[in-house]
Amino acid sequence: MTTAPKTPKTPELTRQLFVTINDAKRDLRRGLCDVFTAKLERLAAHIRSDDLSASEAADLLRDEAEYMREQMREEL
Repeated sequence: MTTAPKTPKTPELTRQLFVTINDAKRDLRRGLCDVFTAKLERLAAHIRSDDLSASEAADLLRDEAEYMREQMREEL
């Protein structure tokens, strides 16, 4: 494997790359948090509006988790 020659700019470019990657990871986490919390709020509203029992609410959550897993499998 050939590596690029080190220049005075290499450490700065490496630092910039790490900053960019960390920013992207933070943005991804924020986006995932927004999506997941919206989904939880929607499920909570459904549970309340339909006055679901604890067992029914648990089934709804389990079904939603399985749906999310299936979506991920289809995307891979």
